[in-house]
Amino acid sequence: MLAPINESVMITEIALDDFLPIFISSSLVLVFGAVYAIVFTFVKVGALKPWLMPFGYLGWVLTAYCLYLMGSLMHVGEFTQKALIVTMIGYLFLPHAIYYMVDKVHQENEH
Repeated sequence: MLAPINESVMITEIALDDFLPIFISSSLVLVFGAVYAIVFTFVKVGALKPWLMPFGYLGWVLTAYCLYLMGSLMHVGEFTQKALIVTMIGYLFLPHAIYYMVDKVHQENEH
């Protein structure tokens, strides 16, 4: 037997005209996120000049904007909005933490 429908949960339909912007913005989340990770990593390991780091952070800002745009077009709920914000904050700091740990391990084992 099916459970009764909870009427407090409303599902907002996505407009047909919003499908292409949602698809494009979700694709750009992946592209700009990769730009951030690649530029950050290559600057930290010395393969790119340090003055290019702002372009990495610009990639993160564009990722956050595209994620915000995608969420607003999809009419996500309050919990999902908070989850997206936490995700973007984590994605900003996670490469820093990973690099710090890898660098510490390298210093302890090589020197």
